[in-house]
Amino acid sequence: LKTHLFGDIFERDNLDWQSREIATVAMLAAMPGVEPQLQAHMRISMNVGLTESHLRQLGQVLADRVDADSATRAHDALDKQ
Repeated sequence: LKTHLFGDIFERDNLDWQSREIATVAMLAAMPGVEPQLQAHMRISMNVGLTESHLRQLGQVLADRVDADSATRAHDALDKQ
């Protein structure tokens, strides 16, 4: 999974940087134990133009479609930014 996430997604040129960061943040939030990387990608997401509102909405999507733990990890990482 990590090879796919950090290799294939970023190697391709069919997604813009914001979309790549949304995919990365979502995948990292779904994986326990990678909170430092998640926090780093929250910061990177903001550097490529995503707003706090966008990232909060992503957290809500995770809560609705994945699970509460993923959403909590995403919100916690965002709160630290």
